[in-house]
Amino acid sequence: MDPASSPLADFQQELLSTRQDPKVMRLALRWAGNRELAEDALQTVYCRVASVQHPESIVNLHAYFLRALDDLEVLGRPQPGTSRYGPASEPAIDDKAYSTLQTEIWLKRHAGQCDRLNAATPARSADPARYRQVIYAAAKQVLLGHLSLEPNDPDFPKAIRAAYPEYFDQPGAAPNTLHQRISRARDDIKALLRAIIKPDELY
Repeated sequence: MDPASSPLADFQQELLSTRQDPKVMRLALRWAGNRELAEDALQTVYCRVASVQHPESIVNLHAYFLRALDDLEVLGRPQPGTSRYGPASEPAIDDKAYSTLQTEIWLKRHAGQCDRLNAATPARSADPARYRQVIYAAAKQVLLGHLSLEPNDPDFPKAIRAAYPEYFDQPGAAPNTLHQRISRARDDIKALLRAIIKPDELY
């Protein structure tokens, strides 16, 4: 395979494009207060996202980058009206409102397309209906921000096992088998999310 067209190369190119997106720069400027500090913040997030161990697990890179930028600003804010990078303007209410509205749209699609989404989910267990219900419910939690699909996040396996212990924590099953089941469930959730999130709904 040509390295220039590999999944990793595509990820790096998309990440660079996101880093250089004028809309992202304007958002960073709102939080940082000046261009120099905004550039520092963008470069920090760029390096962090570039070093993600499993980039293929990121469903929406643009949104992931914005969330990382937002988290970086919020976690380091010493007091209202300032950021870790220096004086900041008022919070970007319109951006946060857009994010809330977009999530509501995705949730409506999730609810309105329940039958279609469940039908598209593979029947992986002896009880296909229950497996599909677990995947459908977990996808909603991801949309709400209550559940992460990061491979190294310990909360995801716990949540999936608790929802369907007979399959994901089956007594007597080999650890590798259980790990594969959880990994496939993560992939199925990602596929369901891709079915309701349009590629242009990244910002």
